[in-house]
Amino acid sequence: MRRRLPMKQSGRKICIVCEGNEEYDYLLRLKELQVWNKQYSVKLKNAGSIDNIAAIYQDAYTNDNYEAVFIFCDTEVAPFDQYNRLKGKITDLFGLSDAAAAVIFFCNPCTMQIILSHFDKVSLRSNQKSANRSTIERITSVKDYRATEQQRTAIAKKITPENYVFLKDNLKRLSSNYNEAPSTNFLQLLSYLESNDTGWINTLSKLLDSED
Repeated sequence: MRRRLPMKQSGRKICIVCEGNEEYDYLLRLKELQVWNKQYSVKLKNAGSIDNIAAIYQDAYTNDNYEAVFIFCDTEVAPFDQYNRLKGKITDLFGLSDAAAAVIFFCNPCTMQIILSHFDKVSLRSNQKSANRSTIERITSVKDYRATEQQRTAIAKKITPENYVFLKDNLKRLSSNYNEAPSTNFLQLLSYLESNDTGWINTLSKLLDSED
């Protein structure tokens, strides 16, 4: 899929389309902590649901002046119908079988697996808030978690540069195969955003602009 080349700019503009409030608030907190390389200017877009992601992604990729556009979402649980539909839409958008793997950063079964990994080694098996409430309370002291704005803010405030390092150590032990729970490829996105070398942007652009 061809698009216009970005204009020359002082920062490297990156867009991340977030599935919903938890993903958006979490990445916003990481932005606030300034744990990523300052040469990247990261814009977050809240899709509101996984079904809205593909359209928002396409608009950001084709019409906005970003050098890279990514997706951050849950796989939820097997058989991963919504997640696989999203992958199919990204594949169709670029006409490239490798496109989805290059731009979608996932967590199975849910993003709370990543968030809690800032504080402890956890292995969530369900995406249901009711199933995870006791674990969330034990680790964060937030009771009866229902993903309200107040609860999301309370947990986000507990994330620090120090436990960001702990997060990365914990995620290394997880599978990167989305069919397994828990699993995530989120470390790759962090690696991009921490890197002094921006060569990954050119590599990604060449991949997505290539033709089968």
